[in-house]
Amino acid sequence: MFLKFKNIFFIVLTLSIVFNSLIVNSTSLRKGKNIHINKNNNNNNNNNNNDDLLSSGSETGSGSSSDINPYISQYNSERETLVNQENQIKLGSNTPFNSKEQQANSIFLNILQNEELSFSNSDPSGVNFFIEKQIIENESTIFKIIQNMPKGSALHVHQDSSATYDYLISVGSYLANCYIYLSDDVNDANNGTFHFYDSQPTDSNWKLLSTIRESVSNVELFDQQLLDSLTLIGEDYGDYISLWRKFDGIFGRVSGLVTYLPIATGYMEHLFQQMIQDGVQHIEVRKCFGNFYDITGKIYDDYWFVQTMEQLVQTSRQKYNMPEFALKIIGCNGRHSNQSVVYDAMVMSLDLRNKYPSTFVGYDLVGPEDEGYPLIYFIEQFAEIKKLGYQYQYPLDYYFHAGETILYNNTNLYDAILLNTKRIGHGIQLPKHPLLMDLVLKNDIAIEICPISNQILQYVSDMRAHPGLDLLNRGLPVTISPDDPAIFNYGGLSFDFFEVTYSWGLNLQQLKQLAINSINHSNTFNQSEYNLLYNAWEVKWFNFIDYIINTYSNI
Repeated sequence: MFLKFKNIFFIVLTLSIVFNSLIVNSTSLRKGKNIHINKNNNNNNNNNNNDDLLSSGSETGSGSSSDINPYISQYNSERETLVNQENQIKLGSNTPFNSKEQQANSIFLNILQNEELSFSNSDPSGVNFFIEKQIIENESTIFKIIQNMPKGSALHVHQDSSATYDYLISVGSYLANCYIYLSDDVNDANNGTFHFYDSQPTDSNWKLLSTIRESVSNVELFDQQLLDSLTLIGEDYGDYISLWRKFDGIFGRVSGLVTYLPIATGYMEHLFQQMIQDGVQHIEVRKCFGNFYDITGKIYDDYWFVQTMEQLVQTSRQKYNMPEFALKIIGCNGRHSNQSVVYDAMVMSLDLRNKYPSTFVGYDLVGPEDEGYPLIYFIEQFAEIKKLGYQYQYPLDYYFHAGETILYNNTNLYDAILLNTKRIGHGIQLPKHPLLMDLVLKNDIAIEICPISNQILQYVSDMRAHPGLDLLNRGLPVTISPDDPAIFNYGGLSFDFFEVTYSWGLNLQQLKQLAINSINHSNTFNQSEYNLLYNAWEVKWFNFIDYIINTYSNI
């Protein structure tokens, strides 16, 4: 398909060149072959002809600098000034960039332009990610380059959908006593739900998974079907509200897996491995409050999870020889929760923040904004927590989802900013609020853009029209994150960086600043932790620059 578009493109391009050549020849015949201005000729008729040629200077496009129409000369100067002034606002304009980086950038842009030309009208960033994923993986050199890029921090990822679910199926579901709920009622919301029991539950709809595998003829196909049921691949529900129903249902089905004690830690190890291999040095997860369990039914709370993650981070730093590696946890509730539940969760968050200040960093409300309660609904609870926070060394910081909507009357951005959110999740509607954009810039509030998530959940159909580009061009501190990559059938950050590189036409200097933005807006406990993260990233960045030059100079 791409070859067909490519051939059509070059045919059109060739015809265009021939057509333009004919126009130039025709113009030359009408005005004479020599269209240069002879200023030494004092003949009045020649002067009149010169005036005609001056007025048509932009059409001929030839002549020495002294032949240029004064109006056009002034226009070009003012145009260059205007373009430069705007470029000074945009992302990356003041990012340090040495000669070697410029060399790598020239190589990178050459590959990008040639690759985009080869894709022609089938630009992957303009098509749904599920359709183009294999093409990106198999045909894009830019994607391979981005995979090697050190990306800094992943600041917006939900813990129970943060790493690919193949681990849950190939490892987790093969553990003993794993059951799956299968009902004849296709409308039963529990269908496809996993859970571990030490004996057969009384509800006969719970089937032992190992027994089912013994009865199927193709176990590999069966496991693939299980995995597919945990993603949005191939789903089209017509509107984003219906899609959210499917999306939320997946969280319910995997809950019995990701909260089972033997899997919980393993799944986070899987996350660490995927992110580190994809060039991420720092991860911040949204973790909805909820308990974990073991085969006996014993319950483990979020204090256990935070303690366990601190130990796992220490082990991972040694395992991967990455002393800068870190995980931060943002506690959250669904925005459909009632006020008392949210208040109790914030009280718990305040306690966790002060008991584990280097790991637990704040609070958020998650879920579809157009269906759940707006932030203003909880204003009394926020006021109480602000007052309670004065009794602690560390107050409770917020990292609110806001502006993840297609509706014009969503008000969450106003409240997120007034409540001093440290970052804004998504912020799709922010470009419609010029004053709020000014406040975000003034207060240095980072925007966590999740491009693939925004497209799949139907907030943005074409990545080239993503409002994040408007924020980036206004100089706001934009960062790139994956949101729920497991449900979108990928891991890490490279696909999201690829999408914005292609759709927004980003160069290496701008990609560098996106990574720096993520580091600057990470939750580092102190200056030493920040320095460790930034310095380690910088070493990796310049190794990346060498990689581009050494690998792709001859392309």
